[in-house]
Amino acid sequence: MWFELESRGAFLFLILFARQASALKYLFVPEDDDFFADCPKSSSNVLNVHGMADMSKLTLARNNGKISISGNSTMIWNIKPGDRIEMVGKLYQFVRGKWLQTPFSMTVPDSCPLLYDKPQYWYKYWTRHIINAEDIKDKCFYPGTKLIHEPFDVNVVMQFTGLPLSGRYKIVTTFKAFDQKNVQRDTSICIEVFGEFERIN
Repeated sequence: MWFELESRGAFLFLILFARQASALKYLFVPEDDDFFADCPKSSSNVLNVHGMADMSKLTLARNNGKISISGNSTMIWNIKPGDRIEMVGKLYQFVRGKWLQTPFSMTVPDSCPLLYDKPQYWYKYWTRHIINAEDIKDKCFYPGTKLIHEPFDVNVVMQFTGLPLSGRYKIVTTFKAFDQKNVQRDTSICIEVFGEFERIN
């Protein structure tokens, strides 16, 4: 879910935001079959998902409204082992021709130690499907890391408090790497995911 987090929390792409709460329950329905979209008007040092990973052997397909994923991807982002990777996710709503940021966001200052942490919400939706996790759990998103996925559906259920959700939304996720002196690397990653929320309770 997209409440501001002070410390822990984060997926690679949409799964950063799932969190349990006493609230209305929704299924996120992705808009695009390709799932990941580029961030518009980004500077040249801001890369898209293909700048982060070689996805030529990863298959994404629409299956009854859900996105099915299988195969593997290999990290190619030019950062160094040991870098701290900060992930930030923000939820936007399309209102009267403009994308407006909602109050829901998430910041994960150091994502690497948490990627395969079972109590975390993204583990349920994504990293538990990485079948070589024991071999790569200490390699994070560093170059050459190969993530081998068993076939699974992106079936993300979120719970929100407040007014019911309606209309078109996008999740914008950014990744920034910092060296051991806490200096940010030259390139960063920005990914958008478009979709709608379908109420299921």
